[in-house]
Amino acid sequence: MATTRRIDTGEVRLAVAEAGDASGEPVVLLHGGGAGAAAEASWRNLIPGLAERFHVYGLDMIGFGYTDKPLVEYSFQTQVDHLAGFVDVLHLAGVRVVGSSQGTYVAMKYALDHPARVKQAVAMSAMGTLSAAAGVRASTTSTRIPSFDGTRESVRRLLEALTSDPADVTEELVDSRYALASQPGHREAMDSFSAYRRLLSADASERQVYDVRHRLPQLQVPWCILWGAEDGTAPLDSSGQAMRALVPDVPIHVIEGSGEHIALEKPDECKRLLLEFFGATRPARVGT
Repeated sequence: MATTRRIDTGEVRLAVAEAGDASGEPVVLLHGGGAGAAAEASWRNLIPGLAERFHVYGLDMIGFGYTDKPLVEYSFQTQVDHLAGFVDVLHLAGVRVVGSSQGTYVAMKYALDHPARVKQAVAMSAMGTLSAAAGVRASTTSTRIPSFDGTRESVRRLLEALTSDPADVTEELVDSRYALASQPGHREAMDSFSAYRRLLSADASERQVYDVRHRLPQLQVPWCILWGAEDGTAPLDSSGQAMRALVPDVPIHVIEGSGEHIALEKPDECKRLLLEFFGATRPARVGT
């Protein structure tokens, strides 16, 4: 069972879902974006299994969950910097970082910027920001991610777009995400992120900070990709194959019957693959 505590990084107070033996090696879980995103909602089915072997930290990223939502200009680098602040405050070393969807970019950018602090990294559902920042574009047939309009129904539409089985979108999950999306400051943070995304299209300097296409193939930290076979936001036969071409030596594990929310939909398979990867000195390459 995870417990939530607040950690002051000196700039914000981060809410962290924490589980496992305090002496265990650290695994840091980074959720994706979207209305009401948070560690508990994203990782609830996976944390108990990982906590059997590791000390697990599920972060509510800045602007999300129960973490502070200051009135700042939000960007992906903002999230990377606050992850760095969290790792520094707790003096963590040999960190394994696992990102889901938008969190994949945060995990991998942190590994690129701070390789000495990272033992291994996992890009789970590598669509979204990591794919775009690596120059990998989703197919034109990709599922359009619904926007949040302040209603509970828009949260449901978002979750249904990200999962392959409607049964995984429970009323409790919708209620939980809607409650988080309704917190003061969350809508403003999402609006700021939207403005930042638009800025990326217009400002070459911002794109230079964001772009990782030339850096990813050079990363020496061991990493792997988990990709849902039914991920409609970035189909495996387009975005997945393009990512494989960019980093041909990085293992890509395809999760059958899963959409983007792999940890929520297929936690047992997810746990098995992560534990195998974390336990291997030289992870074996797994193809599609």
